[in-house]
Amino acid sequence: MKRKRVNPFSVLLGIVGIAFTLTAACFCLFVLRGIRPETSRAEPHLLERMIDRWGTTALVVELGLLAVATFGSIAYDELGHDQIRRRLRDEREEQPRPPAGAPPAAGEPESAGEARP
Repeated sequence: MKRKRVNPFSVLLGIVGIAFTLTAACFCLFVLRGIRPETSRAEPHLLERMIDRWGTTALVVELGLLAVATFGSIAYDELGHDQIRRRLRDEREEQPRPPAGAPPAAGEPESAGEARP
């Protein structure tokens, strides 16, 4: 049995999602630190200065990457399912047809012309 291929957009979603979460958490901590009067007088940490300068830009870029990765992941999965559907249809068409008078096999739909009692 073939192994299912890894969706590269799902991997990107995981990585960017973690980065977005960490950036948002740092941004929230930075805002909370600015609100509290006892911590607002302390020397800002390097991470705090980076978030102050690049935090909004980082969040917007990561949000854009999340959107692209989400749509890419959905499209990749849909294309994979289309290939599977085509392969199954081709396999079904290659199978020999049963004789005209034979009853349908289990799982096969009855013909449209026959009415159920």
